[in-house]
Amino acid sequence: MDDSLVAALRTDGRMSVADLAKRAGASRSAVSARLEQLKADGSLSVVAAVHPEFLGLTAYAHLAIRTSGRSQATTEAIAAMPAAAFVSAVSGEYQTVAELRLPDSPELYRTVADIRGLPEVEQVNTLVYVDVVKGLFMPGRPLPPWLRLDDRDLAIMLRLQADGRESYASIAEHVGLSPSATRTRVRFLVEHDVIRIAPVLSRARPDAGLVCGIGLNVRGAGDSVTATLAARDDTEFLARTIGRFDVVATIAAQSARALDRALEEISGRPDVVTAETWVHLRIAKERYEWPLPTAEELARRQRPAGLSGSRS
Repeated sequence: MDDSLVAALRTDGRMSVADLAKRAGASRSAVSARLEQLKADGSLSVVAAVHPEFLGLTAYAHLAIRTSGRSQATTEAIAAMPAAAFVSAVSGEYQTVAELRLPDSPELYRTVADIRGLPEVEQVNTLVYVDVVKGLFMPGRPLPPWLRLDDRDLAIMLRLQADGRESYASIAEHVGLSPSATRTRVRFLVEHDVIRIAPVLSRARPDAGLVCGIGLNVRGAGDSVTATLAARDDTEFLARTIGRFDVVATIAAQSARALDRALEEISGRPDVVTAETWVHLRIAKERYEWPLPTAEELARRQRPAGLSGSRS
C-alpha cells in the first residue's frame, strides 16, 4: 500500500483520502490510518516547497568535497549553513556532497570559499546548475511575470510548508479567510507553480533502500540521455550542469542489484562518454522549507499590474 500512496501523493500532494484509497485498492479507513501512522513515526511527511524564484534564489550548485579522512565535522558544518539544501556523506573519491541555493553568483562564490576554508577540507569541486530537469520540489518553468500575491497568500504558504495536507478549514481559521476562498488560493498557488506539494520520505526508515549520485559526461547536447533519465521512475533528481560533469542525477533503488542494473543501463548508453557514481551513506540535511519574504518585501518588489478578480 505504501508505494501506491507515495506514487499518488507525488501526482497530487493534497489528494483526498477517498481518491488515495481508490489508487491503493484499500478502504478509506485503512488508508487514513496508514497515513497517520507514517506521519507519526516520521517515515512520511507532505510539505509545500516554494518556487526558488519567489524566494529570490537564482544560483544553484552541486559541491563535491574532499577532506583529510572521513570528516563528520565537515559534513555537519556544511549542513549548518543556511544556503545548504542537501548535504550527505558519500562513498568514493569525495567524502561529502552538498547542494547550495543562493540569491546570486557572488554569494555562491563566497559560500564556496567559506567551505574551502573549513579545517579538514582539501578540495571543493563545484558544478553550477544550468537548469533542473527533474526534482521533487524544483519547478520546470519560471513564475508568470504578472503574478501578484499578498500577505494572506504568504500566510497560507507558511502553513503548507509545515503541513501540505492541512485542511482548508484549519488554514482558513489561521489566515482569516473562508474555507472556499482558502481552497481557491491554494489551487491558484499550485497551478502557477508558486508552490509544489509533495511527499517526503525519511531516508532513515528501514525500507529506504539505496540512493546513488551519478555524474555524466555526454556527447553533444545530451538531450536524449537527459530525456531518458527524466522519464525513469528511479530518477529522483536530474540537472544539467557546467563543470566536470554535463549531467548530474540521483538514482534510488531498493537493493544493490537493482542499483547495479540501473547504473549499467545509464552508463552503457552510446551517448554517455563517462560516468562517475557515489553512494549516499548518511544524509545530514535535506531541506525543503525556506524563509518567505515579508508582506512589505513582497509589496516592494511586485509589479503594479494586478491580477484578475478571480481570487478571494
